[in-house]
Amino acid sequence: MLCPRCGFYAEQDENVCPDCGEILRSKSSGREEKGVQAIRQGKRAREAAKARPAEKKAAPEKKARRRPGAHRTSSDTIEMPSVSDTREGSAESGAEGKDEPGPIFERRQRNVYDEDADEEKARRYMAAHGDGSRRRMVNWMKLTLIGTAAGIILLAGGWLFLKKTDAGQRIMARLGQKASSAALWAVGDELMDSGNIDRAIRCFEKAKAQDNEEGMVDVDGLLLLGNAYEAAGRMEDAAELYEEIYTKTPSRSEAYVNHIRILQSSGDQKDLVKAGELMKTAYEQTRDSTFQTQRNDLLPSPPQVSLTAGYYETKKTLYFSSYQGFDVYYTFDDEAILPAGGTLATEEGVTLDEGIYSMRAVAVNGELVSDELHGTYKIIMPSPQTPRATLAPNTYKTSQRVRLKPGLDDEKDTSIVIYYTIDGSVPDSDSPIFNGDPILLPNGWVTLKAYAVNRYRKLSNMLEVKYKIDANPKPKSVFSAEDTIDKLQINQTSQLEFLETYGEGTASGSVEMEGFDTECKRYEYPWGYAVMNLVKRSWVLVEVYFQEAGALTGPRGTQIGDTADFVVDKFRDMQQVKSKSGNRGLYATDKGETGKIWAQENDEQIIRYRYAAESHWIQLEYRVNAQNTVSSIDMKYIP
Repeated sequence: MLCPRCGFYAEQDENVCPDCGEILRSKSSGREEKGVQAIRQGKRAREAAKARPAEKKAAPEKKARRRPGAHRTSSDTIEMPSVSDTREGSAESGAEGKDEPGPIFERRQRNVYDEDADEEKARRYMAAHGDGSRRRMVNWMKLTLIGTAAGIILLAGGWLFLKKTDAGQRIMARLGQKASSAALWAVGDELMDSGNIDRAIRCFEKAKAQDNEEGMVDVDGLLLLGNAYEAAGRMEDAAELYEEIYTKTPSRSEAYVNHIRILQSSGDQKDLVKAGELMKTAYEQTRDSTFQTQRNDLLPSPPQVSLTAGYYETKKTLYFSSYQGFDVYYTFDDEAILPAGGTLATEEGVTLDEGIYSMRAVAVNGELVSDELHGTYKIIMPSPQTPRATLAPNTYKTSQRVRLKPGLDDEKDTSIVIYYTIDGSVPDSDSPIFNGDPILLPNGWVTLKAYAVNRYRKLSNMLEVKYKIDANPKPKSVFSAEDTIDKLQINQTSQLEFLETYGEGTASGSVEMEGFDTECKRYEYPWGYAVMNLVKRSWVLVEVYFQEAGALTGPRGTQIGDTADFVVDKFRDMQQVKSKSGNRGLYATDKGETGKIWAQENDEQIIRYRYAAESHWIQLEYRVNAQNTVSSIDMKYIP
């Protein structure tokens, strides 16, 4: 096939001219070439050649052939058989209808090969060149540009492969270059498999450092690093790493397992204790029962106690034991740390009185300590009911007596004891005990107060009943500021006034007085002594004591040598009986005024009265000897 552009011959199956690149039309397209196109493709020439085969054979003519690829000149003329112009109205058409070639066809014919000649030339060309290829000039600039572009593409592709793909990153990691942590973990794992432990550790540590910088935690990778440490014999590093892992990710169990294994393999008792504590933590964090089972097998079993925790109304005794034969330490202190802060249990046990006890106990085997045994014991003994009085509160014109009874629910409880007072004080263990005999109420206002106490030493609520006994004789008054010794006003009479009346005496120097924080001076006399205190730059009398009959006169005309009954009769007396200790309350008012007889050794007694004056007390004491007579009188100031 001839190229319509440059006239170069092309094979029938080629679609593009090998010389100029023009698109070729083949006969297989199904279209019939006509007109100029038919002439350009040599169709009419071929038809004319077929019509005159004899002429062609008789006078073959050597045609000029040009070298493939060379450009034609004006002298390159190829004779073509004449063809008639079939166009209507052609001026060149003869009357006989024969076609005469015109100028346009002659020009066309010069650029067209004869088909047979073309085939011959093609055969000679292929014979010379073998496969039909032809020599061309090499464009080195073009080849250089193509090669450079290809190199850049290859470099870019290689860079993308190394930087952006997992396989490329692993290659970088193997070469020791900067790579992702994922690639470093993977390459480290490969090195572990190949037995290169030290290099694997370096690779793992580099990956761990990168993850730390990015705030990431790769637990699986860290576990590989821990395994590498163990393989290298670096147990301390492995244990530290496992602790770091389960601290950051407490829900993962692998690090606990590995750390526990290291602690147990050491054989040290302290490490076994740590392993037990870690098993407990692992179970709490992961809820994996395997850790609890391990711990139960490692540690001693908790101790046993003889009494179940709960509520009791009587005293109880606890006995501790360990079926494994280990020591048991217990405590009731919530702040104590067992076993160091506990008490070693003995066969005697421990008795619980009334109260609430939070008990903890552990069994101990060397350094190993069991889980704690917990229990709360409430020992709350029942309290008695409030006692009852047989006399209703009221005003009575005559002397009255009253009895006391236990509460209704305690009537059959023979252990009930009732303490009472009628002197105005609150009952206590030193108050009289009601023995069944009726209590005589004195004249005036009387307040009966009583408590019931049961076998558990539990107190009831207090009974308080007021009576008015409006009968004669009228009661005496209580000790007050009007009562003095020889008209001496305690904390008011000056030292000068006292010395003018009783003389200089003998100064015995400074003395200590109850409640005083300032200097006090004491002066001795044949009948007793006097004490002075400095108050606002003035010395005043704060105590006077005498034991000589006739030297001074006590309040309300009392003297040394008077009987105890005489003295008591001078002041208010509620007629309360003695307590078991021998003491007897005389009176007690809401203002703090009190009178009481205190039993002493050798049958001696002290009759003591007090009254409150602003921020201090004034106290009057009569000391009574075994003969029941007054041996001394003392009045003093108590801050």
